[in-house]
Amino acid sequence: MEKAIASSQSRTISGTLAISVIIICPWRSSFFGHSLIRVDVVIHVETFCKLDAYDLSMEELIDWNVQSIAVRDDGLVGTLFLPTTPPPHPVVITVGGSGGGIFSAPGALLASRGIPVLALAYFGMEKLPRYLQSIPLEYFETAIRWCSRHEALRANAIAIAGGSRGGELALLLAATYPEIVAVVGWAASGVIWPGLHPEIKDRPIAAWSRNGKDLPFAQIDRMSLNWDQRPMRFAPAFVTCLSDRASIADAEIPVERIQGPVLLISGSDDQVWPSKLLSDIAIARLQRNNHPFPVEHISFEGAGHLIGPPHPFAEPAHTHFTHPTLGIDVEFGGSRELNARASHTSWKRVVEFLQRRFAEIPYLDC
Repeated sequence: MEKAIASSQSRTISGTLAISVIIICPWRSSFFGHSLIRVDVVIHVETFCKLDAYDLSMEELIDWNVQSIAVRDDGLVGTLFLPTTPPPHPVVITVGGSGGGIFSAPGALLASRGIPVLALAYFGMEKLPRYLQSIPLEYFETAIRWCSRHEALRANAIAIAGGSRGGELALLLAATYPEIVAVVGWAASGVIWPGLHPEIKDRPIAAWSRNGKDLPFAQIDRMSLNWDQRPMRFAPAFVTCLSDRASIADAEIPVERIQGPVLLISGSDDQVWPSKLLSDIAIARLQRNNHPFPVEHISFEGAGHLIGPPHPFAEPAHTHFTHPTLGIDVEFGGSRELNARASHTSWKRVVEFLQRRFAEIPYLDC
């Protein structure tokens, strides 16, 4: 496993600029539910920018001709991002975390590199469950079938990528559906945890279900949490639970069933949950079972939970946010600088990982 220590030079820029920028449109204040839009603006800039730190320019990241299409077929709620290059293409299904909504952050970025994205919501939007509670895996099976039928997409080249609870979900779906040929997880977990609703403090519930039955989940030691702390740190309760590995055995995701390579990315200072330890659980299980595909876990020293696709000029300004479901201020960990550096540094690895996997898969005869 590789550790990346984030460091960079920074500078303050002042002046008036006429630019096209990426605006992050938060879905219920959740980082892993952001949307991307382009806005042409003239602004006075006097802000702390880290332009020296990154070797990715706006032009390298975004092709403004990428097409985005609302998807509401077969009960699905999502957005399809299509590149300008001719089809057929592989596709990545992206799923977000406990904030709900559509995880569109990777959409335009990957489509700009010739990889379509189906950014999929699974709760917290119209005609979907309100909370992360007993979400049926069959919903995602429908998404896989939809991609397989789409004329612009390759039925045998479907990957999945997710952040936070979406990272847990990505591993779970890939272990369940062999059609998925690669997995990317930001701040992921190799263990299934409870669902999330406003009364989680008093009543644990399942996050996922299949065939009408709730899937087993590990119990969080809720009594060990300081519910009056602000911003609140959830990670200690997970660490306490992980000290008794026998208690979480039934909730471990059978990642050895995944039919492709796995790339996990985490931060050592994640205060939402210990994503480094939780990713290590998945990696260790893959290695114990002699997984026949490449496996990698990149852990960034000092970074927190907010590692994901990079957003030039629009990195999250804080390391804590009000959680849309719980309604309390939650600490994400790390620092703005280290989180941004981890996101930018890991992005090229994500793109290379997906491109390499898709290049290995032969085209199907029509």
